[in-house]
Amino acid sequence: MKTNSIFRVLVFWVVLLTFSMPFAALAQRNLVVAQAEADATADANKDVNKPLWFGTGCLISGLVFLPLPGWYSCLLPPVGLTGTYFYRPAPPVSRLIGRTPEYVDVYTSTYKTKRGSVQASWSSAGCLSGGAAVGLLSIGIGIGIGLDAVRISTQ
Repeated sequence: MKTNSIFRVLVFWVVLLTFSMPFAALAQRNLVVAQAEADATADANKDVNKPLWFGTGCLISGLVFLPLPGWYSCLLPPVGLTGTYFYRPAPPVSRLIGRTPEYVDVYTSTYKTKRGSVQASWSSAGCLSGGAAVGLLSIGIGIGIGLDAVRISTQ
């Protein structure tokens, strides 16, 4: 009887240790992934030159006025904004030295995705601002021309 209870205790501990190890490894893996994602997001926000991408968006909004045949010039701003999203430079290698392969993989993919997203949002804001400025300028010029025409016709 005593052998049977010792056997059951040993089986219990073997089963417990066998099934608890993958959970500990998974918890450690999730910690590495979470740390890599947090580091990559912070670094991508820090590395993006926001005024440059805002200015790029302002210039992209002016592409509508390029003299292309037909209506093709209207396609240039959306294509330009799409290009700002797909330009995703790799993170500096110095940040990845001494890290695990899993950390490097998650960090690199998160960094590229977040950096492309931040660049696209700043260039979109610049494009909208540039478009609004051009629109207001056009309205102002139109009003000025209209007022001048009224002044000339009343003389």
